[in-house]
Amino acid sequence: MSYMAKDERRNAILDAAIKVALRDGFMNVTTRKVSAELGAATGIIHHHFSSTAELRREVFRLFTLQDHQAICDQIAELTPPEQLFQLLDYSTSSPNDPVNKLWNDAWAEAVRDKALGEVYSDSMLMLHREVVSIIESGCQSGFFHHDVRQESIEVKAWRLMSVSFGTITISYINPSIMQPASAAELLKNSIRHELGYQPD
Repeated sequence: MSYMAKDERRNAILDAAIKVALRDGFMNVTTRKVSAELGAATGIIHHHFSSTAELRREVFRLFTLQDHQAICDQIAELTPPEQLFQLLDYSTSSPNDPVNKLWNDAWAEAVRDKALGEVYSDSMLMLHREVVSIIESGCQSGFFHHDVRQESIEVKAWRLMSVSFGTITISYINPSIMQPASAAELLKNSIRHELGYQPD
């Protein structure tokens, strides 16, 4: 591996580790596999990360930031209702998609690993802030109608996220119970109900 400054080397390790996670699965992120992907000795990994658990946490932290930014860039030019739906709709994705598998594997491990759980929680808070921001923008532009005297936008955002995650989880586990199209329709109806949105 050619000479790099400390921060550059750490970033290169994380980039290589994300490739391993997407290709082989989150729990297969090991110093051996990452060093092989990087073309470097395992000692370089240990120099920057004290344990495999820490490496996985930082991999997931960077992955969630990159994934979130990519989605936000994709929906930037849409109207607030379209942004909200696209941000929370997972009906066209597959549980076997590498990105989804990474999220799901990280969630399963986060239940056991408190430190990873905190990173996972941070990713949910980041999504929640984005949902709140879109709802506020939609209210200001007249797409959404919300009475703050009755309930906060923050609460509605959590409820919409719960509908999104709950329905698609059922669909992933057993499509005969919840078809992806039905999950998408439930999300659309929830946006209309929660935010008084009336599409043309």
